[in-house]
Amino acid sequence: MEETCLEEGPAVNFERATLEIANTDPVRSTENADNISNQNSASRYVCNVPFKHIDVHTFFTDRNEVVERAISDCTEKLIKQNDDELVGSWLLTEISLWDTEKERLVLLSTKALYSIKYDFISLKILDFNRVPILLFDTIVTGDIIYPSSSLAPRLNGLAEGVSSVIHCAVRQEWSSIAGCSNLTQFEPRKRHMSGIRLMWNRGQPLPLIKKWNPFARNIPWLTYASHPLFWYKDGTEIVKTRFDIEVFNTTLKSLLPRESNVVNMPIIIENYCSLGALVHNRNGLGFFKVRGKISF
Repeated sequence: MEETCLEEGPAVNFERATLEIANTDPVRSTENADNISNQNSASRYVCNVPFKHIDVHTFFTDRNEVVERAISDCTEKLIKQNDDELVGSWLLTEISLWDTEKERLVLLSTKALYSIKYDFISLKILDFNRVPILLFDTIVTGDIIYPSSSLAPRLNGLAEGVSSVIHCAVRQEWSSIAGCSNLTQFEPRKRHMSGIRLMWNRGQPLPLIKKWNPFARNIPWLTYASHPLFWYKDGTEIVKTRFDIEVFNTTLKSLLPRESNVVNMPIIIENYCSLGALVHNRNGLGFFKVRGKISF
């Protein structure tokens, strides 16, 4: 297209001029750009969601005011009785020494951390663990991973592939079974989770009698990750922060004593070949959910 100057230069012939209407609405253009950007970022984010193929409405904690009532109940019975002050409250996923995921209500006070097993069906405290904040000597934050020699990622990939084929068959999507049975469905599955490990073992290794005992208690560390509802629950950002491990991490660090050592490195879950953890986690047995005609 030839450049035309209206102030100087030869006259311009307008006999064959055409009219073009362009979308020059800056507000609409900005909105469209933002929507595309949000969709792209959301799609990248969803690819790394660690909990897939779940129905959030089966969680009892998805119901209105259930978590709020539990926090109020635990604050009244645990924190106020110890003449303490509540700093923050979260619903998180606790990962045990044996790689089992459990739903835990975590209350942080000025003096201690409370990890509470709460029955969200009958609304009562089942068990709790109180750890004074001054006891924490090491805080590890980072991605949750398995050892390089672990079979857990391969078992998770195998379970995911078999589950996809079964879902296609149950829904009678026979034309999709070929795609569901693609070998990529059976590739090793990483956790795609970041977490925090709170330790008070003073650098001492765990005794073998505890390390290989699935019923051992008093393990000198706690490992947490975000709750599944963090990725799926609808609502404001204020609501979602209740399930977010990053917000918990920031609040806890502000209360730690100066001598505590904060380390950024991967958190290793020493699960080498645990079929029990695989069945437990895939079925969400550590969470209070509606399971058909029964709930637990």
